[in-house]
Amino acid sequence: MADRDEHEPTPRARDDTTPDWPAFYRHNLGRQPRPLFTKGMDAARAAGVAPGQAVEIGFGDGTETLALLAEGWRVLAVDPTPQAEEVLLPRVPPEARARLDVRIAPAQAVQLPQFDLLYAGYALSFLTPADFRRFWADVRGLLRPGGIVIVNLFGVRDTWAGDAFMTFVERDEVVRMVAGLEVLALDEEDSDGDSFVGPKHWHVFDVVARRPPLR
Repeated sequence: MADRDEHEPTPRARDDTTPDWPAFYRHNLGRQPRPLFTKGMDAARAAGVAPGQAVEIGFGDGTETLALLAEGWRVLAVDPTPQAEEVLLPRVPPEARARLDVRIAPAQAVQLPQFDLLYAGYALSFLTPADFRRFWADVRGLLRPGGIVIVNLFGVRDTWAGDAFMTFVERDEVVRMVAGLEVLALDEEDSDGDSFVGPKHWHVFDVVARRPPLR
């Protein structure tokens, strides 16, 4: 993960105690969609997944939400930070506004619809372990046949491991999480690199998985 640069999500404040989300969103304006999102969208197209209902958890500066809207998806965009909505809404094309539903709330507090695609870029690990398990059970239950999940998960050797308000996973747990799904990508990175607030050890799993379509 040495090539993860300052645009990767590391919103910790300088004292490493409080996330500085507004500064992070401002810093990221104008970036390209994250590589895992691009990989997942390529997989969705290759699998013939037509634009339907998408969910983005932790939409942040809105880059991936805007990309989904541009491809014709209906998007439920969820983020706990009011500044995220303030950054996103002025950039939504008028013709796409009716396909966007923004919820400013923690992920675990939102009732998800059935969906065809879920993208959570580095967001799920900011749930407590109990909320994480409940949320993932909901994801598995609401993912439609043929639908795709695209997520990053922090591993147990990440710099932040040990934070009781976050969730960190071993590889065997990731494998259990996607059991019964068609795994299109499961990549593990475990190395030192840079971040928005300086050097960091990254232990991250990148996952793209698909629920088998009905036959």
